[in-house]
Amino acid sequence: MNILISAENLLLTLFGISIAVSGGYMTVYLRFFPQKKLFYSLRRFFAGAAASDKGKRLSTEKGISSFSASAAALAGTLGTGNIAGVAAALTSGGPGAVFWMWCSAILGMSLKYAEILLSVHFSKDREGGPMYYISRAFGSEKLSWVFAVGCIGASFGVGNLAQVNAAADSIESAFGLPQLITGGLIACCAGIVMMGGKKRIAAASARLVPLMGGIYLVGAALVILPRIHLLPQLFGLIVSDAFTPRSAFGGIIGVMTSRAFRSGITRGVFTNEAGLGSAPIIHAASDEGNPAEEGLWGVAEVALDTLVMCTMTAAVILLTVGLDSGLDGAELTLAAFSDVFGKGAAGFLGIATLMFAFSSLLTWSWCGESTLRYLGGGKLGLFVYRALFLGAAVFGGIIPVQTVLAISDLLNFYMCLPNLLAIFRLKKIVLQESDKISSHTGNLYSERASSCPFIQSNK
Repeated sequence: MNILISAENLLLTLFGISIAVSGGYMTVYLRFFPQKKLFYSLRRFFAGAAASDKGKRLSTEKGISSFSASAAALAGTLGTGNIAGVAAALTSGGPGAVFWMWCSAILGMSLKYAEILLSVHFSKDREGGPMYYISRAFGSEKLSWVFAVGCIGASFGVGNLAQVNAAADSIESAFGLPQLITGGLIACCAGIVMMGGKKRIAAASARLVPLMGGIYLVGAALVILPRIHLLPQLFGLIVSDAFTPRSAFGGIIGVMTSRAFRSGITRGVFTNEAGLGSAPIIHAASDEGNPAEEGLWGVAEVALDTLVMCTMTAAVILLTVGLDSGLDGAELTLAAFSDVFGKGAAGFLGIATLMFAFSSLLTWSWCGESTLRYLGGGKLGLFVYRALFLGAAVFGGIIPVQTVLAISDLLNFYMCLPNLLAIFRLKKIVLQESDKISSHTGNLYSERASSCPFIQSNK
């Protein structure tokens, strides 16, 4: 058992370092272009949400609107990571894990921007994703198949079992409904939406995401506001604890292998999925013709998911029950909200988790089906996939959550490696497309080419 735990810790450390280094490299390479466009991206997202509330069409004959794609991609990330995942990161890594989640978000913006841009650039008939640009990057489909198989597996793990497990547990705690029944209800509702294809999934996400996100943020704000005077002290604790090595050799190695780093980075990726390659599959269906403009929607997704939602959850926990209660996961988050809502907290979190889980389930089914089609799965293959996917949702509530999370971490690592390698190989395209919409940062590609022998030699 100790060997297995050590192997899992090593994998998570490598995963965290891979994402951090890759995100850092792309951030510097793009000269912080995605980060500079953060507020522009957020304005577009909220404008899209307002337009959808006024009845604006969410899809066209060619595809879906950019907001619908962004809402669907965000629906896939808003799930257990924002409730149970944040609590797990805090209990295993301490308050400092929040700092590393912020870092994963800032650096992850560059990765998510790049992968969405590449997906739209190489999409075919509104079908795209890492599978398509990985094959172009390496001139072979071998790594594309690796990603596709990993994505199908992840759709059952992080996109299905982990979500349903958390929702079923929360609903049982709040209303006493057996977990198996909750799983069955989720599966039935998801099946109805899935039969309508990607446009129905996108439309459902465009309605659900603003609603469930707004409800959750209001609830968190009601807990934080009476303690708002403690926020400066809390943020100071988060930063100072982030650089406390817990079982390492000191220095940078100590930071990289500390529990705070490992928990913060991996749980940060678990929530915003930057670098994993799931969001690009959704955005490929957008009717947006400019790859870079579509890529910027991913910047808003990362910010809203990790910098806003996860930070609010962490603040609720740390400002109320703290980390000495002996609780973990969703139970810890429930105890924190109970400090204000009392017995009503169970119902509030139960409904929030159910909505998050349902929307994540829909988005990941889209990803799984897209990669299955890429692998050549016909109508029979898609029918079998849907049957197995919905069957997994039924029984997801009774599977041990730690087992599910461990498998999810492994599949995340399996997906991200070929995706990150392809982004590196195609980074010139990302830079060139970025230059087309860059107005205040100068000609990124020309400036980089004038000082980079590698780019000059590859023109």
